[in-house]
Amino acid sequence: MAVKKSKKKGGPNIQQAAGLIRYFDEESEDAIQISKGALYFACISVSIVIYLLNHGVLQWAWTQLTGF
Repeated sequence: MAVKKSKKKGGPNIQQAAGLIRYFDEESEDAIQISKGALYFACISVSIVIYLLNHGVLQWAWTQLTGF
């Protein structure tokens, strides 16, 4: 007599997913809090510096200031 193996459905377990959502949804009181404005400012500043580096503006300014 052959024994059939039960097929396991391949979908994710909803209860596990809900637990992860609850875990990551909570904010720690000890965590660093960064405001949206500070994050926008940092991203825009880094983008401007990268743009200026790619176009040689900062290298040109450095040579003008130092004379090298």
